[in-house]
Amino acid sequence: MKKYIKYILSLLLLTVVLNSCEVDRTEAIFEEAPSDRIQKNIEELRTLLLSQSQGFSGVYFPNNSVVGGVNFHMNFTEDLRVKITSDFKSNTELTDTRYDVVTGTTAAELVFTSGSRHITDLIQDGAQGFNTFYGGNSFQYVGEENGVITFKEVRSDGVFVISPSGFTDFETESVASADITYTNREVFTEVDCETASVYDNLVLAVDNAGQSTNYILNYDSTNFFFDAGTTDEEGVSSRQGLGVAFTLIDGEQAILISPALEVGGNSFENFILDSESDKVQYVASVNGATATISQTSLSAPTGEDIMDLPGSIYVYDVADGTNPLLSPCFRDLVIEQINTNLDNRFGAGTLKFSFYYLFLNLEGGCSNLAIFLEDANGGLYRANYCIVANIESNTVFFDYLGPYSGSNDAFFEENLQPLMDFFSGPQGLLYTNEGSFSASINSYLNASGSFTSLDTPSLRSYGYFFP
Repeated sequence: MKKYIKYILSLLLLTVVLNSCEVDRTEAIFEEAPSDRIQKNIEELRTLLLSQSQGFSGVYFPNNSVVGGVNFHMNFTEDLRVKITSDFKSNTELTDTRYDVVTGTTAAELVFTSGSRHITDLIQDGAQGFNTFYGGNSFQYVGEENGVITFKEVRSDGVFVISPSGFTDFETESVASADITYTNREVFTEVDCETASVYDNLVLAVDNAGQSTNYILNYDSTNFFFDAGTTDEEGVSSRQGLGVAFTLIDGEQAILISPALEVGGNSFENFILDSESDKVQYVASVNGATATISQTSLSAPTGEDIMDLPGSIYVYDVADGTNPLLSPCFRDLVIEQINTNLDNRFGAGTLKFSFYYLFLNLEGGCSNLAIFLEDANGGLYRANYCIVANIESNTVFFDYLGPYSGSNDAFFEENLQPLMDFFSGPQGLLYTNEGSFSASINSYLNASGSFTSLDTPSLRSYGYFFP
């Protein structure tokens, strides 16, 4: 009996000892309350933001899976005011707004508490003026290393990285820097629509220890975004999206991509303008490997996809947004010219191009090109035109036979002529299948395709099919 009691007492003593150890371990792990950690976080961030009398410069990628980056310059003061400029739009004038460093869910957060257009433009009227650019005004503090401060925008998984500006006069140099990067981005997309070709492609060429990989880059100038496609040695194609920011690195013009391009164990992210090259090219060098972004002429597709159309009704709708396959010259010389014609005839904003349907008939009859216009109240007006298709050597030729007999058809014909001219050029069109439809605003499972004018190769329409 005594042995049994002694055994029980030993077990109880062991339990007490183990529990004591567990309490000690728990106290060691949680010796600092979460609220205390966040408060230290807040104090640390406030100190960092006020540490630079000439402010900070950095790049904000709101959502690098769909849009690129914007350069920001910010100068914080103790009275919770911040002067901001950015290169998102052409107006780079400084704004003076309020900020605060507050308690977030798990860390300190930098919050812009009153409206600066440089912040709100990214939230309210980004891509094409009616859809968000995925921006936010609240940034979770991630940490600081060697003067570089990193934030995360939780809502859209955006990343904002800033470092000391290096300016000696923030108010003048910040605006000048934003003007430079804005201009660099605009110049990058300048195209002479009379001489350019959609087959003059941007190519990202990687030379990694003698192994070459080429990516064809379609650039979306509205969303600052590369669609990068490549084909491996076995003929397997793959694509990935890369957010783009035109920035300055150590005073040199540069392209920053996010996420970084991973090839052969190397990460390519910062591409510096090669000032010694006789052509415009941006170069990144990592561990002896190089990656170069430059304009390269590629051969046109064979056009044989015209024999394998995925549907009989082809649609292009402005409301779907942009895709790099829709050429800027098509928007400018066809769609915007139609809008200019309508403004000149009916008054600015009275009517605008909305979308078109092409009801294809490859058996010799009329293909109905149905064009829809929208008035200021959202009302739609349809006009129909007959184009007859003929396929020769994988090139499709449309002969324009004129309007149908509807009341709008002849009435709008002259205003809508740029689209009929696109389809009925004497040298024809090359058609290519482009997989599932994807655009900056709407994407669908519907098969997509593009038509490129051989008369003016800078013109390419991109749309999707119904069966």
